[in-house]
Amino acid sequence: MPGSDQHYSDPIEKRSVVDQLAARVRARILANELAPGEALRQEALADAYKVSRMPVREALRQLEVEGLVVFHANRGVTVSQVSEAEMAELFDIRLQLEPGLFAHAIQRAEPADIAAVETVRARETEALAKGDTASFGALNRDFHAALHAPASRPRTQAIVLSLNQHIDRYVRLQLSLGPDARKTANAEHDGLLDAMKAGNPVAGANRMVTHIETARAALVKAFEG
Repeated sequence: MPGSDQHYSDPIEKRSVVDQLAARVRARILANELAPGEALRQEALADAYKVSRMPVREALRQLEVEGLVVFHANRGVTVSQVSEAEMAELFDIRLQLEPGLFAHAIQRAEPADIAAVETVRARETEALAKGDTASFGALNRDFHAALHAPASRPRTQAIVLSLNQHIDRYVRLQLSLGPDARKTANAEHDGLLDAMKAGNPVAGANRMVTHIETARAALVKAFEG
């Protein structure tokens, strides 16, 4: 169709701007530079990033899907609140899905899959050694995605990936509770990798349950404290 290529160029360029905006605002929310409940003025964001309001609004809609912001009728947009109830629900859903998904992944894992997990683990260990909690928190999502990649269960993997996007702030909160929390998470990640290397789906599922329950318990204590 004559000129049809032109119909595809603008949306791609626009989406790139939206994705970049979403990434920058997301990073500020996860770093707590934009606090829960804080108003996000679209005009101010547009001015700060030298863009029009349209991509700002689309970026915020993207973050709304991730559970990071809330659109209020006639009241603008705010950073979403964190709560014990939401945390508990998200972690309970993880308990229903991740252990079984990991067991399937272990049964299908090839050496290349294990190598991919080891690559992320090396980056996590490096971040922890530097005291870089923000990077460790971001890599946590990559680590779990790499663990689940061999499962070949795309629908379940998509749900779990979405859960882990929503849970990112809670993971970072857990890691900020002190060096013991970070050491525990790091050791548990080693255990998950060991189960994959050993090809033991039962051990892997059990370790995933422990991993999720430990984080959940620490967060419950933090909210109640």
